[in-house]
Amino acid sequence: MEAVALSAVPPPASQSASARRARRASFGFLVPRNRSDVRTVIWGWLLLPSVPILGLSFPRLAPWLLPLALYTSYCSAVLTHNHVHARVFRSRLDNDLYGMLLSVFWGSPIAFWLPTHVEHHHRYVDGPEEATRTRRRSPNHNLWQAVLYTFSCVVWEWPLLVEYVKRVRSRRSRAWANLRNQFLAVLFAHTGAMAVAIALYGPGRGLLTYALVLGLPSTLAPLFMLFTNYLQHVHCDPSSPDNHSRNFISPALNWLLFNNGYHTVHHDRPSAHWTQYQALHKQRAPSIHPSLMVHSMQTFCVTSYLLGPFFPRFRTRSLLKTT
Repeated sequence: MEAVALSAVPPPASQSASARRARRASFGFLVPRNRSDVRTVIWGWLLLPSVPILGLSFPRLAPWLLPLALYTSYCSAVLTHNHVHARVFRSRLDNDLYGMLLSVFWGSPIAFWLPTHVEHHHRYVDGPEEATRTRRRSPNHNLWQAVLYTFSCVVWEWPLLVEYVKRVRSRRSRAWANLRNQFLAVLFAHTGAMAVAIALYGPGRGLLTYALVLGLPSTLAPLFMLFTNYLQHVHCDPSSPDNHSRNFISPALNWLLFNNGYHTVHHDRPSAHWTQYQALHKQRAPSIHPSLMVHSMQTFCVTSYLLGPFFPRFRTRSLLKTT
């Protein structure tokens, strides 16, 4: 008890300030809080920028880079998702810069994840109060409904975004500074890339090159996440503590997407680091309905949207209990 009491005595103000400065100095640049996020750093600061850099340097490569651009587009959303739940870096400055970088490749300020995803989706988990619940348009599940849902969410989320901007702007807080800086990063990066492409290759070829390596992928990134959210929750049971989410358990998929296939445990522990999801999922799996354990998003889309219309056994069945 005595040791605890002594350790609770705060150091002198000067000593505390010097200690804080020493800790900040020891962080270095881009030092992640978790060692496993070295891969996050490589993906975020090297892989994502490599596509527009290569495409703008060698425009003939732009069409061939499109598959990689689409993967990095999806990864920008995955990395953003992980970052808003658990900050990657020790340094506040590094986290702010990383947020600006991700915003460029996600196509809009990543601060918009806070009102739509962190504050809203995780609160209601596809329940009747959620603006983007998967049953809002229709209780049916097919490709047409999936596409309609994806684009409808852009409209449904708009009031949440407007309210958030008004809220943080009125407070003039750090959140407002981050939102403003992220918006400026998107504006300057995309305008600059477009201007460079046009200056080097002319309006037609330049705009096409910009679109293939940065414009189109960053436009698709938010839509990819909205579509994924539909796959993760459609025909699940939001009222159930175990069956509210669908899980995609392919080891290869989860390596490529930083374990984002394990969705049930993410809702259980949203602040857990992505490296913990696999172990948490193994503990949780016995209580989850077998139909919500799917190999991958690709197999789910093939069975549900290509085979399902012709063969009823490939269609999903809603787990939502109705009275």
